[in-house]
Amino acid sequence: MSANLFLSHSELHRYTDSTNWDDKAYALLLQQEESWDLLEKNYAGLSNVESKDFEIEGSTYRVQFNPGRIVSSSAKVDEQSIRERKCFLCPANLPQAQRGLEYNNDYIILCNPFPIFREHFTIVHREHIPQRIEKSFPTLLKLSKDLAERYIVLYNGPSCGASAPDHLHFQAGEKGFMPIEEEYEQLITGSGEKIADVNGLLAFAVGDFRRRFVSFESDEGELLQKAFTAFFRAMHDVSATSDEPRINVLSSYQDGEWRVVIFPRAKHRPSFFFEEGEKKMLVSPAAVDFGGVITTPIEKDFRHITKEHVMQVFDEVAFSQPHFDALKSKLLLNFSHLKS
Repeated sequence: MSANLFLSHSELHRYTDSTNWDDKAYALLLQQEESWDLLEKNYAGLSNVESKDFEIEGSTYRVQFNPGRIVSSSAKVDEQSIRERKCFLCPANLPQAQRGLEYNNDYIILCNPFPIFREHFTIVHREHIPQRIEKSFPTLLKLSKDLAERYIVLYNGPSCGASAPDHLHFQAGEKGFMPIEEEYEQLITGSGEKIADVNGLLAFAVGDFRRRFVSFESDEGELLQKAFTAFFRAMHDVSATSDEPRINVLSSYQDGEWRVVIFPRAKHRPSFFFEEGEKKMLVSPAAVDFGGVITTPIEKDFRHITKEHVMQVFDEVAFSQPHFDALKSKLLLNFSHLKS
């Protein structure tokens, strides 16, 4: 790890005198835009991103043409490819110009050099340990609270959009960017079912929706941890896997409580990702896509993609209705134990 990796207090003070993590993260971004040419170029390129909206079943799906995301969208995440490349999230392998903020002893806040958000961060573990959420869920909650004024925090599981499934990391981007943030209340009211209301925890299952999800709301972190453990156990049962079940997570903190939205996944990528020729489209959905913003890094794909393609993406990669119903049944049983 470079001795010069972490921004000093005096360097940060050039941009902010605040002690809030939101402000310090934004100060880091300002410093990196001034000192790192690649990052400055890629963030400037966001002003040229094109987008088009599709309204599908009352929900907005925003498709963007963002060529800067080609590295992440096309990342090879099979075991052999991972073994044969250096981990680009390990501190020893970071670009010389990249700087960061030391967070919570074990993590480093970095600016994402290939942004989707105008303010986009990757929070990486200092050690090279696998991308796993079960034991790191408390860090997700802490990040969500510490960054609450500006940012929402994301987790992409292995085979769920994480381009580095071998290195534990989270992402953060500015609030209000994803359509689901505005649509959430309408979705849980019109398409959801309350599956728990115990001891300060609200849990919803939204199954009448193409991007089916489970959500938790609470002002108690310990209770959310118990709820997530119950969810994780149910996902293992339904998915019948010994590895981490496929999920994407959005977590935010506002008005004194957390909101955690979890999207269970059936598969990593849609079938047309693997096609040849004109039928191929490089769409590799992760948490932001499930939040309603679909990234296409190739212009041909952006021009060609239709509402039907978008529907196909989530019909293939999201949990099917039968699997979601089975998950909901398991959750109802598991949540019944939270009353004690």
